[in-house]
Amino acid sequence: MVIRAIALSLALLIGIGTIIPLATDYAEAGPRKAKRYKKTQKKYKKYSKRWWRQYRAQQRRRKALQARRRAIRLRQMRLARVAGPQNTNPIPPPPKMRSVADQASALLPSGETAPKGWRRGQSSGSELQFRVDNGSGSEVGSAAISIVGPATGESVNIGRNRTVGGIPTTSLRREVINRMVRENGWVVNDYQKDIGGKTVFVVVAQSQGNGGRVQSRMFYFTEVDGRIYSVATNSQTDAAEKIAEESEKVIFSLQKRPRPFQQASIRE
Repeated sequence: MVIRAIALSLALLIGIGTIIPLATDYAEAGPRKAKRYKKTQKKYKKYSKRWWRQYRAQQRRRKALQARRRAIRLRQMRLARVAGPQNTNPIPPPPKMRSVADQASALLPSGETAPKGWRRGQSSGSELQFRVDNGSGSEVGSAAISIVGPATGESVNIGRNRTVGGIPTTSLRREVINRMVRENGWVVNDYQKDIGGKTVFVVVAQSQGNGGRVQSRMFYFTEVDGRIYSVATNSQTDAAEKIAEESEKVIFSLQKRPRPFQQASIRE
């Protein structure tokens, strides 16, 4: 009996010693070697129909991936802008500290006086810049007048063949889109209207200002004396309608009395 008990005990110990390592290999704590399946792409004869179909699918996937990356990068930029300084209402300087040149009425390229509240800003060689206030000294927006380039023909507004001074409106819209991409903005709409008997192409856009506030952007393009003029404004949404009315007055002034644009040169 004793010998049989000892033999059974030894057999049991040997069985347990064999089962435990095998069970550990399949347990969660044990190492696992996952099988990797590499997706193989079928190879077709170059420039065959199937090859071109596969090539176009690759290009579509690549463009879609680039578009997603651009959207993510734009969203990150907007979030970073929103998380930036919250100083959305800067305190304007007291009226008595304004310079004499700032108090003087600003002049338009036509020689006429700029609308009330338009003050000369830091103009460069390519454009005239204005600060726009609400009459009490608080700045509500800005405006800029520049020359896009020479006109190449007549303004046309027939079907898809729409031009301003011979320049296709699609090119002018593309210029605004590129600018909005650089300035974290987007285009909302575009249309043509008659101001002073001439066709004016208008592009409506928006951008995100300090504190995440949406800014209203307006771009006017018109042909005057063989040149394409641009009037661009940037304002708070509650002042957008007022500045739009004043911008149309500026456009009418340019068309009424065209003069050489001495302060602004043609952009290359």
